[in-house]
Amino acid sequence: MSHTNKLAGLGAVGLAMLAMTGCMGTKYLSEGITEEGRVQIENVKFPELDDAWQNEGQFPNSENLAKIKPGILKDELYQLIGRPHFSEAQHAREWDYIMKFYMPDDTVKVCQYKVIFDKDYRGQEFYWHPAADCPPQPAPAPAPVAQPVPVVVQAPAPIKERINLGADALFKFDKWQPENMLPQGRAELDELAAKLRQYQDMGETRIIITGHTDRFGDDMYNMNLSQLRAQTVRSYLVNLGVHPASMIAIGAGESQPVKECSTKEPRKVQIDCLQPNRRVTLDVTVTQD
Repeated sequence: MSHTNKLAGLGAVGLAMLAMTGCMGTKYLSEGITEEGRVQIENVKFPELDDAWQNEGQFPNSENLAKIKPGILKDELYQLIGRPHFSEAQHAREWDYIMKFYMPDDTVKVCQYKVIFDKDYRGQEFYWHPAADCPPQPAPAPAPVAQPVPVVVQAPAPIKERINLGADALFKFDKWQPENMLPQGRAELDELAAKLRQYQDMGETRIIITGHTDRFGDDMYNMNLSQLRAQTVRSYLVNLGVHPASMIAIGAGESQPVKECSTKEPRKVQIDCLQPNRRVTLDVTVTQD
């Protein structure tokens, strides 16, 4: 399949994501960004929410947010919180996200998050909007009350499991859309959702869904395809009752192969040989109550 046909196969959402790395996006929205990645607070501008290509935003992983520090590379930022939710150009000096947080009253708080990059595209400054109450702060703990010294009970060890799903069983070759999921893939996800719901009944559950591709196609195409497949799996599991706040979806493209195959064989032989690399993995951690 040619690169042009592959892009057509991604559909409208895939093209929107590819626009982030082309000339269609925005390089600068805020004014006066210095080479050191500094900007005056009054010059920081946030885009309109309706302009986002992923306007539903995401529920971020708090541990990943805490790892974001000055000097972070764009690739590292992508691994932690994914692609920006607005159409940023290839050499953009700022990335914008829509972050959602569950509040104690079961409402959802929507915040905007911005990363400012220096001339070497390392994140240097980070802004929230509205700044007054984003990100939401946890409610203060009540004042301690003197209690008898309790008997220390050893907490059960966290449950950790990696689940591998073959992409060729989940999707038609080179596809990612829900309508291109295969019956076998749907059946596997139905069983998996029941297992994940059981895990969630046992305690706090964190699930990282990662899409992987083989080496056919260019790096950016494979990165987008792997991300979209991971997002499709996440959405399917959400529809089956798995809590959305417990899952994040990321793409690894062709960067983490589990099998190497000769490039001298016919294309069909290589595709069959590389099948283990086309997969979706779920890394599950359950902290038991």
